[in-house]
Amino acid sequence: MRTVDSPKGVIGCLTAGFEMVGRNLLVVTLPVALDLLLWLGPRVSVGPLVQAVVRLLNTQSSPDPDTVRQVAQAASLLEQFGTQFNLLSVIGGIPMLQIPSLLARRASGGGSPLGDPRVFSLSSFLALIPVWVVLVLVGVMLGFLYLNEVAHQVKTPGTRPSGNNAETAEGGRISADNSLRASVWKFLRFILFTLGLLIVGSAVVPLWLLVVALGTAIAQPLGILFWVTGVGFIGYAVLHLIFVVPSLLVGERRLLRAIGESVLLTRANLFSVFGLVILAMVIYEGLGYAWALPVNDSWALLVGIVGNAFVATGLTGAAFVFYRDRLALARRLSLLGD
Repeated sequence: MRTVDSPKGVIGCLTAGFEMVGRNLLVVTLPVALDLLLWLGPRVSVGPLVQAVVRLLNTQSSPDPDTVRQVAQAASLLEQFGTQFNLLSVIGGIPMLQIPSLLARRASGGGSPLGDPRVFSLSSFLALIPVWVVLVLVGVMLGFLYLNEVAHQVKTPGTRPSGNNAETAEGGRISADNSLRASVWKFLRFILFTLGLLIVGSAVVPLWLLVVALGTAIAQPLGILFWVTGVGFIGYAVLHLIFVVPSLLVGERRLLRAIGESVLLTRANLFSVFGLVILAMVIYEGLGYAWALPVNDSWALLVGIVGNAFVATGLTGAAFVFYRDRLALARRLSLLGD
């Protein structure tokens, strides 16, 4: 009877992820740099555009007092959003696609220890669209560099170059060329996967919200049912795609194979994957609340920025370790090919 080594459990993967960060602290450079930019750098405001929408809402009249009150509440929330939102925050914040960021999810109201930041306001939707597209592309590119470095640290832990003769140097140049070519292909597949998610999300989410709104108009319990069902379906689908990025960067798979591999690994380890995701969310959100306690104009926020970068990178590394070990187990059981 053939025996198969057991892969690391959820706690073992988390431990390995944080050990990976401890071996190379430079891997947190990009998350720290992004938060420093959002904290101490200039800000891009969409306040004028939001104010135009608020004025449009305020001009709408309705004989129903409840409708008037709801419109006033929506206008107040929009006005607050326009005051605090920094468009630069779209560069980061989406797990497993972009650089993790403490401040991308936090209102940017208030100053910094260096004083009030310089604010660039966008007053035209024609100016907003290209700026938003450029920032999203920058975020995806930086996210790839960050995640690819995490994948490299997980894939080749503790490796050191050996030898110093001409043959070794020539082999190193060939290896570097192959590595660059592989990185380009990985980046193209990563971009394609991200664009695919954006396109599908842009089609599915509005349709889902429309169904929820129609259901609520018919009967409020029906709208709630559609909402809960949609959240469950989207969450279940995202859970099955959680290992696509590790498959692209660690396994160096083609996109379709990476998607299939992620679905198979998730289905084969559903409870473990669910436990890893829940535990990672509890750790990240719980510590994230503590990291965000200092106010913007206090240098104490620097501790939160560094701490958040360390924890987020450790949790990202844990997902990559989970994929690596489960893939190795599946290969030994002949469930997946090389």
